[in-house]
Amino acid sequence: MKAPRPPRLARAALLSLLSAASVLVGPSAFAQTFAVGAGGGILNDTGSAANLENFSTGAGYGFVEMTLEPGVRMQARYTRMRLPPSAENGPDIDVDAATLTIAYLFKEDWWQAGFVMGGGGYFLNPKDPGPGQVATDPSESVFGLNGGLLTVFTVNRKIDIRLEAVGHLMRDASSRKPIIVSAAVAWKF
Repeated sequence: MKAPRPPRLARAALLSLLSAASVLVGPSAFAQTFAVGAGGGILNDTGSAANLENFSTGAGYGFVEMTLEPGVRMQARYTRMRLPPSAENGPDIDVDAATLTIAYLFKEDWWQAGFVMGGGGYFLNPKDPGPGQVATDPSESVFGLNGGLLTVFTVNRKIDIRLEAVGHLMRDASSRKPIIVSAAVAWKF
């Protein structure tokens, strides 16, 4: 006895649904890779790297990243920075930044290097003034841009080590321009 076959119209609908799904998913989705990582470095708040003594505070960050196509990466990052006061006898300022960046990298055998650029929100929170300090900066939530250079060294299929120098342009009352020179480790999946 023959097994019943679905009607011709149902088979056509099923085939069109499968072909539409394959167009939406596409072969490039299988080539995408994701990464998570963390890093930290030294921070210069003068907007210039002319004097190494200006690198007096630090920053740490965590990120998630997606490879859009070979050599192009999109990254969402949370950064915690400590900025020096903008005026004498002012307290330090903690900054929480949530940014989204796009990196364009040139590939070599075991490393990649290129440019990174993006923007996001910067949340400035001055610490409470200590003895002899005065409140000099307000708490602010502002938009800012960032950009810089990124180098990615491939350790193995799953792990990368990254070196970067990124400048931030915050649209706050003091027009701060911190530069962060940092290293990070990323795990790809």
